[in-house]
Amino acid sequence: MSRLLKADLYRVLKSRLTLIALILALAFPVLTVLLYAGIRAIGGLGQNDAAGALLGANSIIGSVYSLSNNVGLVIPVFAGILVCLDHSNGTLRNKVIAGNRRTEIYFSHLIVSILFSVALITIYAAVSAGLSLLFFPFSWDSSLDLCPEILYFVLNGTMAFVFIATVSTMFAMSLRSAAPAIIFTIITSFFLVAVNSVVMMIDYEEFKYAVYFIPTFAGNIFTLNDFSILGLLNQSADASRSLIFAEAMLSYLFFGVVNTLIGLTVFKNRDIK
Repeated sequence: MSRLLKADLYRVLKSRLTLIALILALAFPVLTVLLYAGIRAIGGLGQNDAAGALLGANSIIGSVYSLSNNVGLVIPVFAGILVCLDHSNGTLRNKVIAGNRRTEIYFSHLIVSILFSVALITIYAAVSAGLSLLFFPFSWDSSLDLCPEILYFVLNGTMAFVFIATVSTMFAMSLRSAAPAIIFTIITSFFLVAVNSVVMMIDYEEFKYAVYFIPTFAGNIFTLNDFSILGLLNQSADASRSLIFAEAMLSYLFFGVVNTLIGLTVFKNRDIK
């Protein structure tokens, strides 16, 4: 397992695709800040204006972990392609012929996909936060403890991309090419975002605990707006932040394990030519 993992890590690190993904993760924050600054300048908007407040640090930081934004789509795409490279160049077949167990092969790819996704989203989030705070003012609810709010936000957002890594790996290891794996991963991401949006628009008080188990919904509970948690918390004041956070993390973990078991089962029973 360790030998496979080292080989897969080395392959990903030396890949030009990783370099391209890194460049995009660094470029998107710069372009976003420039776009916001340009719109604010052209419109003469200030921080006290309603429109100006939407084009500031809080808005940029609050969207960094979105599964449907620029990097939210780029990361699973590149992760899926990197996993599928083993299919296209015959490396996967050679691994099996060499006597490596399929379980080890699958988990090696999964770990690398998770590390790749977490590294990129962390770089993207850090650069986005740094640039936005450098150019725009930000505000927060003084009644809330800022450190736990940010911690919940970062950990939950990171876990969202760990979850999506299990999705992209499942499709990449189950299918024979990168294109369908990427398509199904993006469809899954948008489906979960759509489900989250629908749930947020309806009265879900009667089944509020059930919706904690929708992965994307759990992740979007922690959205920075004046650095306060929105969504479910506003409608269930009796629920503590730590409880919601724990349930959200368990939701990602549960569905991530389900994705892994499905992908591993299909991979074990698939012919490799």
